[in-house]
This record gives sequence, C-alpha cells and structure tokens, in this order.
Amino acid sequence: MNTENLVSFLLQQAAFPPGLQILLLIPALISRRPKIRMLSIVFGLGSLYWVSIPATSHWLRSKLEIYPQVSLEAISAKAIVVLGADRRHNAAEYGGGDTMSHFGLERLRYAAWLHRKTGLPVLASGGSASGEPVPEAELMREILKEFGVEARWMEVESRNTYENALYSTRLLKSIGIEEILLVTHAWHMPRAVEAFDQAGIRVTPAPTGLMNPSHKMDLKDWIPNASAFYMTQIAMHELLGRCWYRYRYYGR
Repeated sequence: MNTENLVSFLLQQAAFPPGLQILLLIPALISRRPKIRMLSIVFGLGSLYWVSIPATSHWLRSKLEIYPQVSLEAISAKAIVVLGADRRHNAAEYGGGDTMSHFGLERLRYAAWLHRKTGLPVLASGGSASGEPVPEAELMREILKEFGVEARWMEVESRNTYENALYSTRLLKSIGIEEILLVTHAWHMPRAVEAFDQAGIRVTPAPTGLMNPSHKMDLKDWIPNASAFYMTQIAMHELLGRCWYRYRYYGR
C-alpha cells in the first residue's frame, strides 16, 4: 500500500465507526480533568449506541434508497451495466482464488435475472482497486456464467464508482449505446447514478437489496446489534462519498 492509499485508509477509519468512537473515547483514558473525561465517555458511548441501532441505519438508508424497484414495462435501455463490489481474496473453498463479495453476488444475480427478463446484453464493470492481477470484471464474468449469462462486455480499468461510470460510458458510447439499466445496491444507487449522469449516459436505475417497505418501527429497532452497526457504516460511507465526489470530480 503506497503512502497516498495509506493516508486515505487511515482517514476513512477515523471518519467512520468504530474509529470515530475510539477517538472520542481517547480523552477519557488520557485526560486528568474529570469534566473532559466525562464528556468523552458520554459522546463516545452515546455515539456508539446511535450508530449501532436499527433505527439509525433505517433512517440513513431511507435517505439513500430513493429509487424504487425498476419497472420492466417499456424499457428503452439497450444494455445492462452491473457494478462490481469488494472481492473476497483467497477464497479457500474455491481453490484459493479470488471471488466476489456477497454484495457483488447479489448484484450479479439480479443482473442475470434482468437479462433473462429483458434479453438485454450485460456489461460487467470492475477493475483492480488494489492492483490485483485479475480485475473484478473477469471474476464477475465467470460468476455470470454460473447464472447462465454471458457478459458481452467487460470494463476492467475502474477503481471506484466514478471510474465505473467513466470507462463504461466510453465503451458503450463507442458502439452507439446511449441508455442503460444500471444494477447496484439501492443504498449505492444515488452515487452511481450521479456518476453515470456526469459521464453523459442515460440511466434507468435497477436497484437491488431494497429495504422492506412494510417494516414498522418497534422496540427492537432501539436495541444495538451488529447488522445495524454494519449498515450504518455503509450508509455513512455513501453519504460522505457523494459529498467527496461532488468536490473531487464534479466541481471541476
């Protein structure tokens, strides 16, 4: 990991749970002033509680999951673009090679389902974010085959969502495709749609992994659990990621 990537990694760890909460609790361990120690405990443990409850993760997801389930009636898109997610390194049960994470598998399964429903060709988009020899798109292509679908195109250069959009759009526009069905998770879709809009291609969002629309809040939503903590991490990453993209890429 080079210095730039290391600094970026450390900043992300400090900005998101549990790194943020650890930083908030450090004064409780090192300060000799009772008031500072008390404030550190209150803010550290209080914020840890709030990021660990389903009520928080549901609320954050509601701010992200703004695109409904796609309607397959009168589809004008000419291709399906499915975005990669983090890979699993050295998956022992698959002979020690890399494979896609569970998020990647969910996206690929949905892309395969959409392909069977619409007949549209599929583009798998994902490069080597950390310099791996095999880009994600190649892993995605092999998994799509297991679902009975042959990816017509692969975009293998991208390292993030912005580059997914940039390089996929270049590839598709070079062959005359101007509108796509975009497959990614519902909580990731706003950042992805913004990136593809900036790249200059028309998008019909096809989100997967949507929240249960019939969910009603009850006592369990105020009790911390690991799943809610994980989902809050993801939602915070997406919300801050959109702000960063607007500053880093779209403000030019």
